[in-house]
Amino acid sequence: MINNKLNFYFFGEIGDYDRYNPAYVCNKEYVPEILYIIASNEPYSISKYEIANILRLNEEKVDNIINDLGLINAIECRDNTYRTTFPVFLEGDITKMEQYLSNIGEVIGDKIISLQNVINPKLSDLECSKHYNKERILYHIICDDVFDDMSFDFFAERGIFCTSKIQPGNRAYIIIGYEDSKTVETHSNKLLCSSNNYRSSEFIFNSFGDSNGSRRDMYRFFRMIEEYIDNATPFHDLNISYNRTLNDMNKEIAQNCGELIINILTKHTKYNQFSEREKNLLNLLKQLKYININEFDNSITIDVPIFYSSEKTIIKDISDIILSNIFPIVREAFQKFQVKMPGLTALKHEVDIKEIANELWHQIFGLTNEYLVKKEVVSLPPDIYGEGRYLRSFKINSTL
Repeated sequence: MINNKLNFYFFGEIGDYDRYNPAYVCNKEYVPEILYIIASNEPYSISKYEIANILRLNEEKVDNIINDLGLINAIECRDNTYRTTFPVFLEGDITKMEQYLSNIGEVIGDKIISLQNVINPKLSDLECSKHYNKERILYHIICDDVFDDMSFDFFAERGIFCTSKIQPGNRAYIIIGYEDSKTVETHSNKLLCSSNNYRSSEFIFNSFGDSNGSRRDMYRFFRMIEEYIDNATPFHDLNISYNRTLNDMNKEIAQNCGELIINILTKHTKYNQFSEREKNLLNLLKQLKYININEFDNSITIDVPIFYSSEKTIIKDISDIILSNIFPIVREAFQKFQVKMPGLTALKHEVDIKEIANELWHQIFGLTNEYLVKKEVVSLPPDIYGEGRYLRSFKINSTL
């Protein structure tokens, strides 16, 4: 018997991979199915006994999962019945959202296109403009930096939606759940609205694209390793402890990789001049496709745009231009939201409207990004089998 289930996305700081980490909890067996059952029923209408019967599990198993979900505040209990406390979107919700958002990507996209004469001249002040065309640079700035970063504070300050919420275990994040189905997958996973960022103390290894696969980037690679280790042995507490140690090691690896990129940029050091340990890190960067190593002359090239800390003001200027101009469009869309879509699962489960609006914004800017790609305003990311569509970049947060 195949049971319906949810897929999960997390926005904000989810913290160490431990029992308070929503990715850790939601990756456990039967969690996606149990949360689907709760979400697809009316709030506080189904008990753990009924859940156990549907999934043919013993009550103790369900009880343990319910406790885990309570620990991360994913559900709320009343008289042994439950509701989901985060936005969940089922197939029926997607149909309503598609109708409501049918042309908003074009409306916002056309507004941005009308601003090109103001935006494009600012790109020449970026170092990467010497090596990449404006479409590639705008892909990272508009689609990612503006829409999937700076816009959240901008709209949150104006009361449109929230960027995260305080969670147990000293975390601040929002969980989003989507029904695992082809209809939902076509709608959500294939939109350009997902930013992966692995941060060290001074650097960010970034990729931006859709969610239609497992990307070959630093963030996704380290996350997949953590998930594998979580189930590697029957000693779960030991697995968690090791993952915490591994997380510290990964941060150090990312920092050292960033320092090697700086070395290549400033000193043009060749591959054969590095130590064996440094070569191992360079090979990791090559496998992750942030650099390329010429095996004939040992030269190393950086294969992604680099954005410097000193350039943040330029990107902020572009962001302010775009967001201030599209704000009336976005505000109107959210003002009509509850009236136009009253039967959404998340609204029935009494989820904070500003949390729902956070995900709705992802859908809006994802549709806008698709339109900007179609109009060739920004680059078309390659579609890699099993990985999806995405492009990488590298950010330096320190002053060189």
